[in-house]
Amino acid sequence: MIADTRSVERDTAALHIKASGARGRFADRARVRVMMCAVVFVFVFGALGVRLAFVSFGQIETSSLYAEATHADGPRPEIVDRNGALLAADLPVIALEVAGRDVWDAGETAQKLANVLPGIDPVELTLKLEEGRYEEVKSDLTPTERKAVFDLGLPGVRFAARVDRFYPQADLAAHVIGHDEPGKGGVMGLEKAANRFRGDGQLRASIDIRVQQALEDELSSTMKTFHAEAAWGAVMDVETGEIVALASMPDFDPNEPGAAPDDFRRNRATYDNYELGSAFKSFTAAAIMDAGLASEATPYDARGTYKVADRIIRDFHGENRILTLSEVVQHSSNIGAARMAIELGSKEQRRVLKDLGLFEALPIELNENRAPQLPAQWGPVETATISYGHGISVTPLHLLAAYSAVVNGGVYRTPSFLAVDEAPEGRRVFKPETSAAMRRVLRRVITDGTAEFAEAPGYYPIGKTATADKVSKTGGYEKDARIASFVGAVPGYAPRYAILITFDNPQAIEGTYGYATAGWNAAPAFSRFVERAAPLLGLSQVGDTTALAAFITGEPPADRFSRRRQARLEVADGERAR
Repeated sequence: MIADTRSVERDTAALHIKASGARGRFADRARVRVMMCAVVFVFVFGALGVRLAFVSFGQIETSSLYAEATHADGPRPEIVDRNGALLAADLPVIALEVAGRDVWDAGETAQKLANVLPGIDPVELTLKLEEGRYEEVKSDLTPTERKAVFDLGLPGVRFAARVDRFYPQADLAAHVIGHDEPGKGGVMGLEKAANRFRGDGQLRASIDIRVQQALEDELSSTMKTFHAEAAWGAVMDVETGEIVALASMPDFDPNEPGAAPDDFRRNRATYDNYELGSAFKSFTAAAIMDAGLASEATPYDARGTYKVADRIIRDFHGENRILTLSEVVQHSSNIGAARMAIELGSKEQRRVLKDLGLFEALPIELNENRAPQLPAQWGPVETATISYGHGISVTPLHLLAAYSAVVNGGVYRTPSFLAVDEAPEGRRVFKPETSAAMRRVLRRVITDGTAEFAEAPGYYPIGKTATADKVSKTGGYEKDARIASFVGAVPGYAPRYAILITFDNPQAIEGTYGYATAGWNAAPAFSRFVERAAPLLGLSQVGDTTALAAFITGEPPADRFSRRRQARLEVADGERAR
């Protein structure tokens, strides 16, 4: 019995020794692993600390890969107008979401939310939640609304932090600013351009919202008065190419782009091509004078009709007499313009129009642009009709940029929707003396021609009316439908801004004697706009003597006075030297 007891004790002791040995080995292994993990952790943490110190104190630069990632993932830039007024910005918001699978009672949840949040249809929301859908109920809660929902204590209701794009000017300059879409960023206008500038601070647009407001007001009111289908306009700085204002009516609110018809979001001023009619006579007259083939006083036979190949060209209320080049433009004679173009030749006509940017899409910042529609062949008939703006379709902005080169001294500058610090060099198209002659010709259009209602006292505007038959979508021209435009510049004696005003199919009204042409609608709209916008643009009224002298000499007053001051300084320097 004693022997058995001792045997059991020996076995028990042996088992105890084996168990203790196993635990010891496991403990040793665990300690080794913990030490290894601790060493690795300390090493990694130390390395990160050292790198952070170096980066903080500027000893090493972050990798280009990191910089690119930060740039791509950074916030989209604010968009401001040329004076710093906010046009578009990211706005942090709190959205309300409901997980249908987590609600206890879909009907109760929907009804309680409808009680504290306006605009919610409880029946529609109930159906969605009963299907187990995850629904965004509202994208931007106010603090008061958020507290009211929180106090309900409903299961499945969640608050989500978001960033929305906000447009504080609402529909003002909507086609220039554009809008964004969730998950896509900017999809039109400068908003689409802003996608490339993440993390780069503000994007400074060229537009001035004060001038923009004046332009939109005038387009909208005149469009309504003349029952036009649409309207557009733009203001361009002829010295820099900056677009100070651009509007396409009807428009939309970028905060709710889907609330407007798709057609309202179309930028007619930069994307749609039109035959813009007699404004092209300015290009024709400038081209033939620049070629040395004519002067302001060169005569052209505008009697009867003019046959070119199989085409008969007529004037719309023609003078039916021999006209000078200036009078051809003043009275908008198709016959006179066609005779000029035939004398100039199609080759030279094409060269000039190409130099005026009328052959290719404009390289502007907005994605909404299109190349002009040129004739399939360019023979004598096309040469004649294009001289007065038929047979070639361009965007309104093409026309404005080309016209700027006619009046600004002969230099073409590409339009820009971003503010520039200094004027680009541009491309010379006409001689300065040709441009000076055209300023005199275009002034007579207002004083003695088709645009007497475009006058703006003290600013001496210059310009050209243009009424073109409206091209049908099915080919040919629509019956009794027109595109009425006035393109001008102020101050006419030393242009700073070129301005385009256009109405799509305006109608005759009481007081226009049955006419719906540009001289009765676009020209007076231009006049009213100039009187309102000129002070905003920093333009001052001057007297007849100052303006007349500049028209005659072809020199802007500031340049002429600068030369006089320089001459006086040179004389004074010479006297001191003696």
